[in-house]
Amino acid sequence: MSPESTVRIFWLGIIFSLTVLAEDSQQSRLEGDGTTLNISSSSSGSVNDDDKLSVAVYYEALCPDSVSFITYQLVPAWGRYRDQMDLKLVPFGKAYIEDTTPPRYHCQHGRRECTLNILHGCVLDKLPFEKAFPVIGCLMQSMRSSFEKCIENNPEAKAEILACASGTEGAALFKRFSAETNRVAVPLSFVPTIEVNGKYDIFEQSEWLYRFDRTFRQEFEKKFLKTL
Repeated sequence: MSPESTVRIFWLGIIFSLTVLAEDSQQSRLEGDGTTLNISSSSSGSVNDDDKLSVAVYYEALCPDSVSFITYQLVPAWGRYRDQMDLKLVPFGKAYIEDTTPPRYHCQHGRRECTLNILHGCVLDKLPFEKAFPVIGCLMQSMRSSFEKCIENNPEAKAEILACASGTEGAALFKRFSAETNRVAVPLSFVPTIEVNGKYDIFEQSEWLYRFDRTFRQEFEKKFLKTL
């Protein structure tokens, strides 16, 4: 074998070795062996468990628009994006509290709505949100929904919720909801009102109210640069 052939074979061996090492290194990164960066997961736009968009809904128990929004927009969306949504419900709306002893409650749809708003508040206070939201969704399916029926899956909390709703605890919750709602606007221009990332934008309300699913996905992508 000539010296030129020997040198050529030597360099071909080196090139082959470098190619194999490069492929092994790339494969290691793609498979995520625990010691190198997993390129596929870092560039795919996968959703992190900590990536949650905060949404607050200010509503009324007997408001037809609240019933429609929660039943047909919010409940289905929460079912799809519950792991990406930090949802808060505030049952007060355009109500107001008259500073008397005892305080007098005035709600847009009458006295029964005040009673139900307080009941909703106690449901949200006494149950973990994962359990409370289905109860609220059930109550909002109709203006004549039965609490007895909606609380069936959480019988252990029934007595405590009713005691809250009829006592000072419920009154304190209602006063807190009043303060939280008034922080957004006094009075609210529309019920329900949607607040996202702690911000209320009156010009975006229609999109949230009537195209909640699409708007939530768009806002999530804009904030986290990831698609749902």
